[in-house]
Amino acid sequence: MRATNQQKLLERDELVKFQTLDRFATEFGSAPRRLKEERFTYVIIRVKQGRGQVYVDSERVMLQNGTLILVSPFAFLHLENVVYVQGTVILFTEDFFCRAPQHEHLLYKATFGPNRNTCFQMIDDEIGYSFLQSQLSMFGWEYRLGRDPLLKFDFLHNILLSVIIYIHKLQLEQELSTHDLQNPYTKSQVVQFIQLLNIHFREENTIQFYADKMNISADQLAQICKKGIGWSPKAIMQEKLLREAKRLLLFDAMSVKEVSYYLGFTEPTNFVKFFQQHTGVSPKNFRVEHCVKGLDRKEEQAS
Repeated sequence: MRATNQQKLLERDELVKFQTLDRFATEFGSAPRRLKEERFTYVIIRVKQGRGQVYVDSERVMLQNGTLILVSPFAFLHLENVVYVQGTVILFTEDFFCRAPQHEHLLYKATFGPNRNTCFQMIDDEIGYSFLQSQLSMFGWEYRLGRDPLLKFDFLHNILLSVIIYIHKLQLEQELSTHDLQNPYTKSQVVQFIQLLNIHFREENTIQFYADKMNISADQLAQICKKGIGWSPKAIMQEKLLREAKRLLLFDAMSVKEVSYYLGFTEPTNFVKFFQQHTGVSPKNFRVEHCVKGLDRKEEQAS
């Protein structure tokens, strides 16, 4: 599903944007869209008032006062019901955020880890709610009224950095994890592996390929992944493939056969077996059970 009828998320010369949720929803459109267009664009949504719902990939997120969502470029976002919801939205590119390798590692840890939660309900966390509210309010004020361009971008970057750090803090607290403190170097190597996987997962499905890219052995990569996040490289690769399969089945008009070839399977039957083994349902039944309105399926057209 490509954004052909809607305005681009960010224009060619834009690196960051701040706008109200209703304005963003109007420009974004009602159809599910993948955020990645010409550049990697991330979206942060904060709800101030009202109730509604959106989908981030296949996860339905109920919107209410205090909802905070971080959406990665590879995810599909579906603004199903936001007409009566007030909030603010920050859009930013990797070019804007990643001024140092540490920033890139932080961003990838917060968005691309296996089963990484990026949707939070903050209303019961009074301290966290107040912190994020103040940070995002300052961001909006500086975005609209800041006069010195260089100082403005530095200020916006630092506020955004604090927000992403806090989101990652929430994730670690939910996971009861201290991996970042115990194995910071190992965690950075896992991030490097996930970055490579995002680029090559359709064409390369061997652990050795990624180990060679990282100039380490396959056994070392396995140890790094186990220490860093408790998953094997194979499990991370399967999770990435499964997540992308779900996105395509839900939000793209390709047939199941076309999805299987797109993801690098030599035979559609192999894809069906893989998907059913990990989800308990066939790709076709998954698509039916999680049907998203407004998409013309090729299987449906053929029937």
